[in-house]
Amino acid sequence: MAADGTPEPAAKRCGEAIARIRTLRRWSRAQLVVRLYNEITPDDPSYESISETWLARLENGRMVKVPRQTIEALCRALRCTAQERSWVLLCADRSVLAEHDATPNPVAELLTYTMERLYAEAHEALAAMMAERAALALDEREMLEVTAAALETLLARRNARQAANDTRTSNAARAGRMELVPQRAATGYTGTLR
Repeated sequence: MAADGTPEPAAKRCGEAIARIRTLRRWSRAQLVVRLYNEITPDDPSYESISETWLARLENGRMVKVPRQTIEALCRALRCTAQERSWVLLCADRSVLAEHDATPNPVAELLTYTMERLYAEAHEALAAMMAERAALALDEREMLEVTAAALETLLARRNARQAANDTRTSNAARAGRMELVPQRAATGYTGTLR
């Protein structure tokens, strides 16, 4: 939230995503609010304020911040697919791999790192494979295939870099520089310098 109380861009994007899905379902705000009350728990910070007016403020980008558990309840109320839920959480700057009250586990950390590397290093390859189509236009199998191909591209680049580093290390050793050479001794693993 900005210091002046203006909405965060993520809250605005989240509201727009919610509005888009709701209108695709051809539901009124009143219908979504009724469904939301079936999904939300009384301990949710937004529970007391939920109304059609509240939903209109969210959808029109006038909400300062939306708690994660409220976003999750909205996704359930909208009966979002896994793909739609991922999109809403992305719009809201929330990780799909985290729960609202849990610390990240090792699998979530691994997948978050992998996603970050894919985005940073294979963004162009992913964009080319998607060919201007929106992610929501791809079916689940296509999404997994595009991601797998991007992972292969990322691995090929890493392997090429590693091979280049190994070649430089080998050339440096031949030029008379010191290198650590592993040797197996009867008592265990040791290294010697040559």
